[in-house]
Amino acid sequence: MTGPGAAAIDEAVRRADGPVVARHHPRAPHRFQGQGPVSEVMVTRPGDHWHLVTLGLSELDGKQSEDQAVSGWGFELTVRLRAQEEPLWAVELLANLAGYVWTTRHALAPGHHLDLGGPIRLGTPSAITAGVVVRDPGLPALSGPLGEVELLQLLGLTADELEACRANGTEAVVEVLARGNPLLVTDVERVSRIAGLPAPRVRRPAAGLRVGTLRWRAGRGGVSVELGAGAAAAVGPALQRGLSGEGGGLRVQGDAGALVFEAAAVAGWEVAGDELVVRVPASELEDLAALFDGRAGWGRRPAWPRLRWHVVP
Repeated sequence: MTGPGAAAIDEAVRRADGPVVARHHPRAPHRFQGQGPVSEVMVTRPGDHWHLVTLGLSELDGKQSEDQAVSGWGFELTVRLRAQEEPLWAVELLANLAGYVWTTRHALAPGHHLDLGGPIRLGTPSAITAGVVVRDPGLPALSGPLGEVELLQLLGLTADELEACRANGTEAVVEVLARGNPLLVTDVERVSRIAGLPAPRVRRPAAGLRVGTLRWRAGRGGVSVELGAGAAAAVGPALQRGLSGEGGGLRVQGDAGALVFEAAAVAGWEVAGDELVVRVPASELEDLAALFDGRAGWGRRPAWPRLRWHVVP
């Protein structure tokens, strides 16, 4: 790839990992005609593992999306794998994940977890059957020529670790898996490390609001949430009350779905069925609540870079 977006990612990978040892052009998933969503997967060997990075979810050759601050979907996918030989199977894994993003229009973000429906490497007895999305520890976000690009890494999980994500929050699980493994390399042969997890968090019952105008739309740059001005004026104070203290929450129910705010150690968000779940650290609560003062307009907080709020009259 030779476009300015591709060149920026290529340079960042080389600077972090050293030479690129292979470049693969994965076949398109069956749902695509012609070229798939991933043009190329770069492979490096930084030390004792393999590092794979996609090209195709961000804009590579020129600006096409309307959001000048974000390149395409705003991220590329990566995975780090411990293996003797180059894990060619993981090229198709990343291509299929990118295909999921394009077809469902659901952007991935740090903290999202997913059930892979079987071993991460098909045809093996691997206990790694799920994954969680984290920021790539060795490859920071890029302010590229076509907008910002985050490097989002898939970290493999066992089935019980996935359940612990749902009970404890993904940050608690990732913290355990990072011990002795700061780059969050996936080992397909490892067993569960569930024993290192703390007890599930105790949650208070979430406070609730019922509103009229509430909808969200997933796009290439993330998710835009639309609230009516009257609803927004109520959300700000309710957030302060509902999330003050450990385990707090606020549920904003609309006709087509719900917006759920949860107190958490690390900021994040995810779409879960008809719910948009937003995790709010105590340090961000006041500034987030300040966005909902009843005035119309757009708002965004740096802690949630691909989550935008639109208050309408």
